[in-house]
Amino acid sequence: MAGLLTVAAFPPLPVGLFAYGALLPLMLAFIKDDYHLGFEKGYLYGLVLNLGVMYWLAVNKGTQWYWAGLSMLAAVLFLALNYGLIGWLVGLIGRRLGAWAGLLAWPFVWVAVEYLRSFGTMGFTWNNLCYTQSRALRLIQFMDLTGAEGISFLIVLINALILLFWLGSVHSGRLWRRPILVIAGLFLVLEIYGTWRLHQSSGKKHPAAVHAALIQPNVDPNEKWNRAAFYDVMDLLYNLSDSACAEPRDLLVWPETATPTYLRKNRGHILERITRQLRRLNTVLLTGTPDYEFTNDSTYEVYNATFLLRPEGGEIESYRKMKLVPFGEYIPLADLFPGLNDLNLGQGLFQPGDSATVFTIPLHADSLVTPGARLPFSSVICYESSFPAIVRQGIRRGARLLVIVTNDAWYGNNSAPYLHMEIARFRAIENRVPVVRSANTGISTMIDSQGRVLACLPFGQRGWLTASLIPREKETLYTRLGNWFGLLNLILTALLVGVSLIRRK
Repeated sequence: MAGLLTVAAFPPLPVGLFAYGALLPLMLAFIKDDYHLGFEKGYLYGLVLNLGVMYWLAVNKGTQWYWAGLSMLAAVLFLALNYGLIGWLVGLIGRRLGAWAGLLAWPFVWVAVEYLRSFGTMGFTWNNLCYTQSRALRLIQFMDLTGAEGISFLIVLINALILLFWLGSVHSGRLWRRPILVIAGLFLVLEIYGTWRLHQSSGKKHPAAVHAALIQPNVDPNEKWNRAAFYDVMDLLYNLSDSACAEPRDLLVWPETATPTYLRKNRGHILERITRQLRRLNTVLLTGTPDYEFTNDSTYEVYNATFLLRPEGGEIESYRKMKLVPFGEYIPLADLFPGLNDLNLGQGLFQPGDSATVFTIPLHADSLVTPGARLPFSSVICYESSFPAIVRQGIRRGARLLVIVTNDAWYGNNSAPYLHMEIARFRAIENRVPVVRSANTGISTMIDSQGRVLACLPFGQRGWLTASLIPREKETLYTRLGNWFGLLNLILTALLVGVSLIRRK
């Protein structure tokens, strides 16, 4: 029940409120069994949750159906271990320190494990509990202080307090009001903070707004790499760009691997044609493209990259994706066992980049802009947008706008592209930075620094979007300190476990 209720709370269903009671069956099962079999209960919950959130891996168009099905099954079995760990830790604390201590340990342990699993090559944050609250904009504004883990902590804490209220009332024979008062106080304070944040920028016309445009070409990723489709795809991008930039734009964005070629090879003098168009439109272009670099005369490495192209031409500026998708863009451990690269799972064989890139462009489309004004911005690619630490790297280096390019076409029109789009709101709020999100088949969006969607193109629709975005003005506590809240919960969990191992109640 807990797993199913949690799955229902995730986008695209508009019932994120379910999350505040979804964990009650799980917590009650721990108390009824005196906190025994914690790992087993947590793992079973994780199986149901991950199957419900990650089922779309089985419909991957980029490989055979049996490999897609096996990859989904392996992901579900592996990711469920995170929840098994949560259950084991809570079970240990509950058995040693008592039922009430075990109940109140849930939010600390939960956030500590979410924090830990954001690291490493197999790190995964897509199904973090916080994303169930993507539409509760007022409530989640405090992420600029705590990061997204603060939302996960709140959800688990509310579940624990509700159960504490019920059990306390049953055991005492009278209504135990304290947990309800704490819940009401929490929501009141967070709603007041959120309302203040949302109204800070309402109605403001910023003198240095950036006028951005993005393209959603809606091209089948399997078909566009056919040799005959090359010029058709490029003509489509050119035509959509002409429409999007009919009025002056500071920045034009094409999605992940938008060009069906290595731009650096300059096939058919494609770079010259793009430069001529940018000169005519008087704008700059950020596009996703595969890239390569020779390591010696005969071998080279391939990257998933974004290129910044300017109307005046010149040297290509690029960013290379740092967080690659395991088994989708590389095979884990292939650097130690090269033979693994011979497995044909439909994956790419990309190399990771090593640092964030901050691009700088002139602002000229708005007459209010001071002559010579320039805008620094950073980009991330697809899966990377679910990792707050990667996004934060570019913001810490001075970026005032975030561009996300992605290609969600591989999995079709199911819950995946909807959840992926909602994740972009969290990166916007954490760093108070506007987001331009260009997706090949959707969902493309323009999001302001409060997480509000200013413009949106549905999945499967071809077109373009434009919006005026106010660049980031101040550094948030989260941007400055990083995931301090997750680290704090990890330390507190370690202390709880340490006390549990020493003391038996």
